[in-house]
Amino acid sequence: MIDATAPGARRARILKRIQQEGRVSLTDLASEHAVSAVTVHRDLQLLSEEGLLERVRGGARSLAGASARIETGWNARLREAGPEKDAIAAAARELIEDGSTIFIDASSTGLALAHAIELRPPADLTLVTNSPAIALGLTSPSIHVIVAPGELDQHMRVLTGRWTIDFLAGLNFAAAFVSAAGITLDHGLTTSRSGLADTVNAAADSAEQVVGLMDSTKFERASLMTIRGATELDLIITDDRLDPEAIEAFRVAGVNLQVATGAAEVNDPEAD
Repeated sequence: MIDATAPGARRARILKRIQQEGRVSLTDLASEHAVSAVTVHRDLQLLSEEGLLERVRGGARSLAGASARIETGWNARLREAGPEKDAIAAAARELIEDGSTIFIDASSTGLALAHAIELRPPADLTLVTNSPAIALGLTSPSIHVIVAPGELDQHMRVLTGRWTIDFLAGLNFAAAFVSAAGITLDHGLTTSRSGLADTVNAAADSAEQVVGLMDSTKFERASLMTIRGATELDLIITDDRLDPEAIEAFRVAGVNLQVATGAAEVNDPEAD
């Protein structure tokens, strides 16, 4: 069960307060969220590595001129459906076995999965990603991190291109964890960027199991091009805020859909 102190939700609230107040101390944040100073220190480090704030002695402050900057697509995605992504990540973490090799794409839900792995690292894991943020956020010595080569899209914080595709095509994964801008029964997983579609397909083609990480806000949304049909994935994990009728429709169509519990309680103001 995911509570209000789930890592993704907590970091989103920390970032919002720092952006509103300009500067906040580590001690104040630890007290506000009822966690240790070490936990807040780690949260601030991750947010700093993602380019969202600046670390200072004893706390953190908002980036100079942050209010005037054009927001990147990556930063916008980080704030969307935080509890839902944490719930999905917790369920996906259960699929990862010691000694395996996996791929995680450069999605915000993929980042949530990387954080879940970091909190409970396998005894041995090889993790391949095309996300600089994911690679920089993993510090456990039992995780061997490999970053795919490619061209960096600064707006989306993702590595794509011919180098990326060729590199992934030559590897073998026990599982590839991927996401997309939207998903429908008619069009499957979709995106507006051909480079992302090609990268996800290259990783999926090299994997024994392909797992879609799709929060409930992405269902019944279709973007420019199809990455893969919904029934072509071995498993799709979503959260418990997805409409029951949509769940039933996807399952009847043959989609192996798993619903991760916990997000609804976090979003419900009446929940205990």
